[in-house]
Amino acid sequence: MHQHEPTELQEEPTERQQIADSFEQLGPEAPTILPGWGASELLEHLLLRERHALALAGSLVPGPLTGFALQRRRRQLAELSFSERVQLLREGPGPLSPTGRIDQLTGDGELLIHHEDLRRAQGGWEPRRLSARRSADVWRTVRRMAPVMAHIPAQVTLISPLGGLRLGSRWRDGSLRVHGDVMELLLWVSGRDEVARVRIHGDPVGLQALTEGRRGA
Repeated sequence: MHQHEPTELQEEPTERQQIADSFEQLGPEAPTILPGWGASELLEHLLLRERHALALAGSLVPGPLTGFALQRRRRQLAELSFSERVQLLREGPGPLSPTGRIDQLTGDGELLIHHEDLRRAQGGWEPRRLSARRSADVWRTVRRMAPVMAHIPAQVTLISPLGGLRLGSRWRDGSLRVHGDVMELLLWVSGRDEVARVRIHGDPVGLQALTEGRRGA
């Protein structure tokens, strides 16, 4: 009798599992690259986004009722231990949360970016080595999110090992070519210039547009 080979590869941890693991390993006092935010504040942001989206939206629409709702949600989260909050993140948004649908469309883009916000604030960090399948997933995320996130008034071409992506009209003055691995390009289009390991080439007009676009972001 012949022994059957495994029919499925071992499943990779999801981005949600990986960022939850990082929170658990680093703890609530770990720094992030986001000014004024440590791991605890970043985790709160993610949980409010997923489980209390209307309360989080209230911070963008000032008013006594929305402000009260946001503070109440924050107090509820503060009553939980850090480990309990990490477990909520690991479980994901509820079935009625719009966040689940958004993350499906963006390929967990928010989690990818914020995981690197946490990872890259730690001493001795290095870029993650992604499998071919994971790299393809992240590149699809770049293609979905970059046209919305990269607010640079020039013609920008992203160049990755998996292909290229042109952003902006070809009739725009100035051009930039941004080379990097897929995760680095995702971080760059989200404005994480200080940690994104990319190479940028462009004409003087394009480089000036980059400076102005980042300043106004």
